[in-house]
Amino acid sequence: MGFEALSYLIGRWTDESRTGEPGTSTGGGETWHLALDGGILEREAWCEYPARGDQPAFRHEDLLVVFVDPDSEVRAMFWDNQGHTIRYRDVHPDPDGKGVGFVSDPTVPGPRQWLQYRFEEPDRLSAVFSIHGPGAPGFAPYLRWASTRVGARSP
Repeated sequence: MGFEALSYLIGRWTDESRTGEPGTSTGGGETWHLALDGGILEREAWCEYPARGDQPAFRHEDLLVVFVDPDSEVRAMFWDNQGHTIRYRDVHPDPDGKGVGFVSDPTVPGPRQWLQYRFEEPDRLSAVFSIHGPGAPGFAPYLRWASTRVGARSP
């Protein structure tokens, strides 16, 4: 698999909703584009959260870079402005072709992460970011969002 299974994501997206452990965001979105002459696929994302209890308002920003490694396997790396780094070792299309999953490297210590996108025509997507903590029975949703494409779909 190259980036074909991810081509639906290319473009600019605005959040309809984003809810989960950090709270409910007041706005957000993401942009997917090919870079380095098509050698990588980048996602730049952001969302804003209002103050909640003792937690001040904050803006989350992240970068996800999808690439093909020397063994021709699709991988991804994630970084955010809160100091998190995730190495996604398993990047795979859903069997029905209407989504893609990113599963973190099981050899890295700490909780595992699973990012699942579902492609919903026309020009909508939904996503779930789940965490599998040490000793937990499985992945549990941490954050869910739905987005709409802004502008025309890229060819």
